[in-house]
Formats: sequence, structure tokens, C-alpha cells
Amino acid sequence: MGIEVLSQESADYELVDSGNRRKLERFGGVYTVRSEPKAWWRPLYPKLWEKADCVYDDESPRKHWEFVRRQAAPVLDFDGIKFCTKFMDGSKHLGVFPEQLPHWRYITDSAKLARSPEPNLLNLFGYTGAASLFAARAGYAVTHVDASRPSVEWARKNQQVSGLQDCRIRWIVDDALKFAARQLRRGVKYDAIVLDPPAFGRGPKGELWKLEKMLPQLLQVCSALLSKNPVFVLMTIYSIDASSIMAANMLKEYFGGVEGFSLSYGELSLKPKSGYELPLSIWARAQFA
Repeated sequence: MGIEVLSQESADYELVDSGNRRKLERFGGVYTVRSEPKAWWRPLYPKLWEKADCVYDDESPRKHWEFVRRQAAPVLDFDGIKFCTKFMDGSKHLGVFPEQLPHWRYITDSAKLARSPEPNLLNLFGYTGAASLFAARAGYAVTHVDASRPSVEWARKNQQVSGLQDCRIRWIVDDALKFAARQLRRGVKYDAIVLDPPAFGRGPKGELWKLEKMLPQLLQVCSALLSKNPVFVLMTIYSIDASSIMAANMLKEYFGGVEGFSLSYGELSLKPKSGYELPLSIWARAQFA
């Protein structure tokens, strides 16, 4: 199978235009401008950029949001699951990555294929909980792991505003590799695994994470965490140096020997109503029939 480019629409998010290494987006009713390293072309609709309510300035030493019109951070709805956004100085991210909607929908559909009576899912680098919430609503018992306590608290708030308090989610603040290794020693198994590793980061106790060095170690541990009835392993990478073929090769190396293995890989992108499609991340997915 060749490279697949996945892009799906949602009413609460729109890529309006992109170019000059920036992107103009609509989150709910709020228009934002943020930097985008992959937007090398020129904007097609310069007049539309005048709609921007706020711009994230990451060129000055004091990286911060500048508001043309003061707006409350919107609560977004993706397929009935709600996400609280935030405008935080020091970060251009609002707490949700809309381009991952195809993954969230895949996770939802995958629960129907689970052969375990009570399938469980491990979400590593879970951030503010999107994959965890979709998985839990679909019927998975979810273990959500992130090194950032504020991100986990944010995820729990998203669970509350989505009305999913009764869903089975364990919220864990820990280093992903350390947690996975500890689960392996305890003999814990998972039917599905989601990974969204950063290029660089630190764990809650200062543990250093470097993608090219640590990812092979993590995948080796994850391969031993799979249950006897696995459903999938899904990995998303935002490093500009990575490729989807590389990600696919990694999953094939560590999961290719599992019975029923098949492989998909490609890019996640956003498509405006008119204009250039914007590539944002690469992904690879191992599925087990």
C-alpha cells in the first residue's frame, strides 16, 4: 500500500488559508494566525487574514498572543466530544490538533473489531485527551499517559465537559518509556496502543526524550505489551525530519511478526475550502486481523 493522505472536515474548525510559514484558522468563531513551518508558499487570500482576532508572535523573545479583538477561548465540538481551548503565552497550541480527526474516527470504528470482551488501550504522550476520549466513548478501557500534569488536568476537564465521567480512563502523569517498561514488568497487556511522541521533551522528573534515540526502545517495549488479541498500533510524528516511510518501517520492524499484521502509513493534512492543502504530520498504523 502506498502513502495515504488523510484529511477530514469538522464544523468547529477550518483552515482558511496558509502561506509565508503561517496559517489562518478558525476555531469555533475565533480566527487565529499561527506559525507553520511547512507553509512555504504565499497566501492565496491576503484579505482574509484581516479577519484574524489574534496572532501568536513567536519571533519576539516574549512569545505571546496579540489580540486584535479580545475573544474568549472557544469550546470546540468534534463528533460530540468537547475540547476546551486556551490562549497561553509561551505556546502557540490551543490544546487540540484538528488534523488528527481521521485518527479519532478510526479509533472509534476500531472498537467494533476488538476480539477481547473488554478491550483496553494505552495512549502514550496523550496530551489533552482527544484519542483517549474517543476511545473510551467507543468502549475501550483507556490508560492515558503524559509527562505534563497540566495537560492531564486539561484532559480531565475535557472529559467532564464532554459528559464522559463514567467512561473508564486512568489518568497517569509519568514518563512514557518508564511507564511502559513498568507495565511490562507487571505483565500488563493492551489490545491497542496510540503513540504521539514529540521530537524532544522531558518527563516529570526531567527525563530526557529524544525521538531518534528513544523511539526504538519504546516500540520494543510496546511490542511486548500487545495482548493475544491486538487491534492496532497507531503512531503520529510531527518532527519535520521524519518521513511516513520511516515510521512504517519502524512499526514493521517491531510488530511485523504479529499474526494478522498489515500496515498503513501516510500524512495528516488540512484542506481549506479553496487553496493549498497543508501537510502537518506523518503517521503509521499497524492493524491485526
